[in-house]
Amino acid sequence: MKNSEKTFKAGEWFKLFLVCLFPLHVWTLLMTFRDINWVAERSDMWDAIGFSGYAMLYTLVESAFLFGFVALLSLLVPRTWGYLLKFNTLSLTAFVLAGWSIMEQLILIVLWTPLRHLAASLPFLVTSPFLRNGVFALLVTLTILLPLLLMRRSTKLQQTVYDLLDRLTLLSGLYLIIDAAAIILIIVRNIP
Repeated sequence: MKNSEKTFKAGEWFKLFLVCLFPLHVWTLLMTFRDINWVAERSDMWDAIGFSGYAMLYTLVESAFLFGFVALLSLLVPRTWGYLLKFNTLSLTAFVLAGWSIMEQLILIVLWTPLRHLAASLPFLVTSPFLRNGVFALLVTLTILLPLLLMRRSTKLQQTVYDLLDRLTLLSGLYLIIDAAAIILIIVRNIP
């Protein structure tokens, strides 16, 4: 794909979908491997495999919503930007949004008790959702804008990021195969 092209074709949109798929599926697989043992102990291994199938299906739907949101955000990207910058910006946005979602879950898993103590010592964060949400929106915006500013200045960095994302899409294709297997598994489990 030439950097001078301004519009995405169907293949590039699919590649962007695969980029949106990657971080969420990595996280889901990590959490599934973490939880599969206790599910198998609670009931049986077939139930644990079914649990994994539902987790993968949910992540596929979540990835589709993330892709839809990023596709809507593409309407805000200036038309004068080249393909690499446009693709990298949308991919970066998807990674940042997925990363913050993963970070929220990780913080709740690891730091739940210390966060409760912090909330008790900083009551203005609990009582002022506007302030809390404003701080969060500022953090998300900064994590998107700072790398974007670096990428806008360097075409070499744009090409490096694009090449890395291109390699990640190959792995995301494997995740699609796992998702298809999960859908088949769910159908088989629900046939009476």
